[in-house]
Amino acid sequence: MAQSVGLGPLVPNPLAFLGTLELAAHFQKVSRRILTHTPAGIPAASRAILRLPGTYSFLSLPARRLVVPNNEAVGEKGRQARLIGVKGHPNGQRVDLLQTGPISGLSVELMSETPIAPNLWLWCLSADVPMTLTRPIETAVVGVTTAASPTGPAGTVCTPRLPVIISPGRVLGAGLPQQAGGTREQTVEAIMSECERQSVMLDTQVAYLVATCEHECGFQPIREGQWGGRTAEASETYRRRLRYYPYYGRGYVQLTHKGNYHNYAYRLGIDLVNDPDLAMDPRAALYVLVHGVTNGMFGPSMTHFVNERRTDFFNARRSVNVVDRAQHIASIAQRWLTWIRANHPTRFRSGFVAPPARRAAPAPHGRRP
Repeated sequence: MAQSVGLGPLVPNPLAFLGTLELAAHFQKVSRRILTHTPAGIPAASRAILRLPGTYSFLSLPARRLVVPNNEAVGEKGRQARLIGVKGHPNGQRVDLLQTGPISGLSVELMSETPIAPNLWLWCLSADVPMTLTRPIETAVVGVTTAASPTGPAGTVCTPRLPVIISPGRVLGAGLPQQAGGTREQTVEAIMSECERQSVMLDTQVAYLVATCEHECGFQPIREGQWGGRTAEASETYRRRLRYYPYYGRGYVQLTHKGNYHNYAYRLGIDLVNDPDLAMDPRAALYVLVHGVTNGMFGPSMTHFVNERRTDFFNARRSVNVVDRAQHIASIAQRWLTWIRANHPTRFRSGFVAPPARRAAPAPHGRRP
């Protein structure tokens, strides 16, 4: 039985550098250009895999492993696949990639008989382990010769073992919200419950968070570029041209940039760096929405503008995206504030409400003000 492993840093090993060099001699992280400009000679079936939003090149040779999420629970993420480049034999022959280990369900597929670069072939790994994973499990792949040579017959192992970590394809963790949204009404309820869980108790703040979710994604976790009802597949070309790809906006509030993914990976205990599509999970998206906006993770904290002494829905937009569509979102927040006070009058504390403007005293008779 394969041993369960974590996804944290490996234990320091004085031979790790030599092991990394050995792996680098045989395996390579393929360029993102493969995803933006598919090479000629790639068959139609392989092209379809390369176009999927969940196909990434994440090989980490310093970590001496490849993380492949299991497709046990696709959900909002969609199917996942990982690309890897395998260098050929010094004589120019292709080296085949084979799984070694007892775990079934790992697919290892050659993308094209034609090399994508001199003596470099493109392979794709995906996992469909027929079990519910609660912890990562380890298997491995090795390269084998495709033809007999003076050093051995065809099928001779000719590369070091590359560990492959099959991680749960879903969000797991005790610190995550229990409610995961769903319909518009369910998502609004989930936001209010998460506000209570994170001690965000002013109705004005809750209203602004609900308004932000409505504006950013229409109460459904989405990927950046899925505006105007576009599907994830139809907008993938746009995302792959972003300078911060693959750490583009995802979720309810469009978590963006690798630093933010790394931060929430640490906070939530989930591997958002190797599997950024976990940010599409409604529970992770819900936590990021409430925590990020109220704690100033993406800009000034919303609480600077919406608190017990001030309600400035316009400038509260700075907590997410400067003042982009600020007035529009402010009007949505005002509408949700009215709804919360009508339907949940005692659930939250009342935020600041500006007193009515006082009328100027009439000017003395015969004088202009």
